[in-house]
Amino acid sequence: MQTLKEIRESRGVKQVAIAEHMGITRQTYASYEENPRSMTIDQALAVCAFLHCKVSDIFLLSEVK
Repeated sequence: MQTLKEIRESRGVKQVAIAEHMGITRQTYASYEENPRSMTIDQALAVCAFLHCKVSDIFLLSEVK
C-alpha cells in the first residue's frame, strides 16, 4: 500500500492542484496527507478520482490484525 503523498508524487501532481480541485486550502490538503483518516469519504473519493487510483490503494489496510 502506498501513501497518499507517494501516489501524488508518482503522478507529478502538486498539493495545490488537488486542493484547488477539492475547494480547500493547500494546508488543509497537506494535513490530509499526514493524517488521511481525517478525510471524509467524499473527500477521499475526490482525491482518488483526481489521482486516478482506487480508494483501497490508499485508505485500506494491507493487513488485518
